[in-house]
Formats: sequence, C-alpha cells, structure tokens
Amino acid sequence: MTYQQAGRIAILKRVAGWVIFIPALLSTLISMLGFLFKHSEKQPGIDAVMLDFVHVMVDMIKFNTPFLNVFWNNSPVPAFNGAANVGFWLIYILIFVGMALQASGARMWRQSRHVKEGIEDQLILEQAKGSEGRTRAQLEEKIHVPRHTILLQIFPLYILPVVIALAGYFVLRLLGML
Repeated sequence: MTYQQAGRIAILKRVAGWVIFIPALLSTLISMLGFLFKHSEKQPGIDAVMLDFVHVMVDMIKFNTPFLNVFWNNSPVPAFNGAANVGFWLIYILIFVGMALQASGARMWRQSRHVKEGIEDQLILEQAKGSEGRTRAQLEEKIHVPRHTILLQIFPLYILPVVIALAGYFVLRLLGML
C-alpha cells in the first residue's frame, strides 16, 4: 500500500474508531447508571441515605438528558448476580475496540506523514543531483507502508478492559451493590 492510501485508511480508521467508541461509551455508562438506579431502591440501614442520593442523582441525569433517550431506552442493564449479560459485555468491549481502531489509525497517520516528509526531503536532495536524480514517482514506487491491525494495540484492547472491569467490580462491591 502506498503512503497516500495509508493516509486515507488512517483517516477512515480514526473516524470509525470514534464512531464506535462514543456510542459504546454512552451506552455502557447509561447501562451502569441503570444498574445503580435499579439497585438503589429503598432499604433500611446506614446505606439508605447514600442509596437515596444515588437514586435521585440517576433520576436527575435521566430527566436532564432527553437527547439520550435512545440509550436510556435501549441500553442493556446488567445483572451481575450470575446472568450472562452478553449485550452489556459486547457493548463494553466495543469501547476498547473503538479505542484500538482510533490508535491504529493515529499510528498509520503519523507514519504516512513521516514518509511524505521524508520523500519531500529526499526529493530536494535528488534535485540537487541534477539530471541523474530520481523523480517523485520513482521514490514513491519503492515505498510500501505495512498494514496495521488493531489486534496489535495491546494496552487499549487487552489490558485496559480488564483493569477497568476489576476497578468497577471493587467499587460496586464497596458500595454493596454486588
């Protein structure tokens, strides 16, 4: 693939990454707010004040974000007491797929810009050689930019989802929601 094609693919990857990331993040956040709302029912004891506060805050957020009604009505509310929650976990993973796609596109973009600048620098040197110097087309035909897969994005695709899931587990455990 040429560096011009790599630049175009990089832009597409970055846009696709943001298009996947933003709705998945909103859906996951709203799913978790729905979980908190569902599990903050009236309970006796010391936790009652905190749970009432959570219940009121989630209700207020839902009331003040009518433009997110698509997410409020369709985001899967997880049930962490042994249920599969396939829809929730799939959307959760899409957050990190979108991040990895955007990071891969950013890397390809940087490489294509670097190659383009290198060709322009080399072209100046070739023009200094006079008639025996190579042309832009000759320089460009020797360059092949490798494809970048999102599977090589180790941290955002493999490590970060586990770290955030564990942190969420401990927070929900401390709050007594699990």
